[in-house]
Amino acid sequence: MTDETSSYATPSLGSSYTQQSFDGFVNSANNVAKPAPMAPSDEITLTLTKADLQSMQGGFGLELGEVEFRTNFRVVVKSVEDNSLAAKAGIQPGWIVVSVNGNDGERTNAAGVAVYFSKAVKAVLNQPDGSDKAQMTLTFRDPSVFRSELKNFPTSQGSIEGQTNSVSTKVAPAGDTTQRYADGSLRPGASVTEQQDQIVTVSQLIPPKMCNRRATTDDLVEISYIGKVVESGAIFDGSAVKINGQDVPGRGNDVSVYFVVGKQPFGQFPPGWDVGIEGMCVGERRRLIIPPVLAYGATGVPRRGIPPNATLQYDVTLVSLNGLATPQ
Repeated sequence: MTDETSSYATPSLGSSYTQQSFDGFVNSANNVAKPAPMAPSDEITLTLTKADLQSMQGGFGLELGEVEFRTNFRVVVKSVEDNSLAAKAGIQPGWIVVSVNGNDGERTNAAGVAVYFSKAVKAVLNQPDGSDKAQMTLTFRDPSVFRSELKNFPTSQGSIEGQTNSVSTKVAPAGDTTQRYADGSLRPGASVTEQQDQIVTVSQLIPPKMCNRRATTDDLVEISYIGKVVESGAIFDGSAVKINGQDVPGRGNDVSVYFVVGKQPFGQFPPGWDVGIEGMCVGERRRLIIPPVLAYGATGVPRRGIPPNATLQYDVTLVSLNGLATPQ
């Protein structure tokens, strides 16, 4: 399978297709090392000392809530009491609890996180003054940070030569993914499964020349792309690829695809596209690293060369936005 994007370009016109082929994009499974996932860029870590905890009056000052999806929970900060230790530490409503003193807050419910808080506070207060253990560490995720970062990638005028702008967020934690009933028993046909941390990373490969209008939900976008399996390095799809020199059946020789952000039919494109294309500008090129949970999951698409639990890389260029192919 080869990328034929550049063969459709008209260099003299400065076509956006001209800059889409990527020299490092090879269709080979040999000597491919899977890159380590980028650390989430939207996490905030706070450290509270024994003195901080001793100053508490009437508790920490957090009200916790839950967001549940199937058998998984997200524990969120519902409210922060005025003048409390939580408020002084800068904790904000809407933040997601990631960990409490190293205990995973993404694999339990609000009651479990409250227990972690209680145990951590007691453990710190029982430490001698000056001990390295006389402090507790809290890690939160601010969902608004990732969205804001995507919408603030620079234009060519604001970019720094040689610097790649990248952002990432963890959409699902490592651990058990078995489909169970509330009592913990397996659902019919289910087997015990687990996953690694599911991290989405978006990097800006080519900034737009200008941008006053960015792609968002309900926009009709036209993109060109090429995709490969991260684990093997094999190209599996693209808007302008050929297989053994032949056009892909059903494509009609198109070199781009259209879809509505946030409204694509289930299974047509990976859900990770909706995440990574948010805030994109006409002429901008991004690289999306999409984990299995936002790609094709535990089943994959073997007929298209996507194995189970594959992490996918897409290099995507926004060709037009709502029918306009000129910078907006």
